[in-house]
Amino acid sequence: MTSPRERIQLLKTESDRLKQFLSALPANAWSNPTACEAWEVRDVVAHMIMGGEMFTGNITRGLANDPSPSAGMQPAGSVDMAARQVANAKRAIDIRERLGEQLLTSFGERCDDLDRLLAETGPQDWGKPCFHPAATLSVRTYVDLRIAELIVHEWDIRSKLESSAHLREGCLPAMMDVLSEFIVGYLFNPGSKLENTVRYRFELSGEAPSKQDIVVEGGKAHLQPAGSGSPDVTFRCDTETFVLLAYERITMAEALEGGRIAVEGNQELADEFAG
Repeated sequence: MTSPRERIQLLKTESDRLKQFLSALPANAWSNPTACEAWEVRDVVAHMIMGGEMFTGNITRGLANDPSPSAGMQPAGSVDMAARQVANAKRAIDIRERLGEQLLTSFGERCDDLDRLLAETGPQDWGKPCFHPAATLSVRTYVDLRIAELIVHEWDIRSKLESSAHLREGCLPAMMDVLSEFIVGYLFNPGSKLENTVRYRFELSGEAPSKQDIVVEGGKAHLQPAGSGSPDVTFRCDTETFVLLAYERITMAEALEGGRIAVEGNQELADEFAG
């Protein structure tokens, strides 16, 4: 496992690289569609600006030992995240319209703000709790979440421009860490209609290979390293496919149809996961 300091450097590297990628896009590409439904490239960039502002503000307060909600926000974990995502989608478009031609400049500034803040942190800071609408997160988890946000949204853009777009090599370990710490069970909750406990095992290959279990209990999912218990269903795929599934960029049906995933075990429960 990489250290928090290495993750902070990875975030800076990927932020700088994404700024260069966006700066090289022709002007007409900014209105291209992306894998985010109803969002153009410029809307995705506006969303990342919004995320950069939120991350910097929440981490700043957390570093000052204040994990309370920002002004006007409800306590962590009490927000209807589906409704929040709808509201954020509208807000991103509002930001894009307001910033206009300053969109790329603002994105770079928000990335730089967060990089400067994190560069001043030390080992004593990485576990400090920080507010997030969905849950209280450590500084380290926030770093991984920002890495994942940048990489997934770059894929959203590239996947409509290039036929063979992939998630960035070297970033999957950070993305897997944030899946277990935050995404699964909060933003990705498969098998939510199941009443009994079900164990779905993912045998992951390629970069960051591992065996992971998504355990669904009482309609709530959580991700953990595979244990000794027998799974009800086993899925085999590469780590990139798993991450794209968890971020709901591809569906289980698309992964199966494309030969990206294989299934073994109780087919009815497998269908419940996909549904």
